[in-house]
Amino acid sequence: MKTPLAHWKYSSKQWDEFVTIEKENKKEDSIYFGIGILILGTLGLMIFRDTSFLMALVFAAPLAFLIPFLRLKFSYKHLKKGIKQPEIKIFFDKLIINKHTVWLQGPNKGVKSMKIIETKSNLQLLEFDVQWMTRKGPTNDEFRIPIPEDELEQAKHLITLL
Repeated sequence: MKTPLAHWKYSSKQWDEFVTIEKENKKEDSIYFGIGILILGTLGLMIFRDTSFLMALVFAAPLAFLIPFLRLKFSYKHLKKGIKQPEIKIFFDKLIINKHTVWLQGPNKGVKSMKIIETKSNLQLLEFDVQWMTRKGPTNDEFRIPIPEDELEQAKHLITLL
């Protein structure tokens, strides 16, 4: 196995605080995503399939709830509380978060940008904006990890590397 660019460890309390913040962020993103599916799906069915508003809503509503729910359930398995000795290993092409692998680079995938963001509770997060190509053009997702208090300089250095 390659040597990680960084290996950060956290206390269980720090990790649980991060998971609470990140789940709220992801939940908010999913609500907006679901609303977008509901609106665009309903309008799309009405315009392109000449369906009534009620019928379009009946078809769009389950997708507006199901897709964001499944996205939360399967894409963010690493966001669990109660982890003993939580750790993150940062490699050029992936993150290993408590034994879960999050791919950052691949044949059709890459890191678009990285930045440091600060939460309302003064926790600093390193955000990876990962982009990949789909049939309809590029799409992206953000993965955020907590920066230990004594590793801020290393986080700034990582931004210059990736």
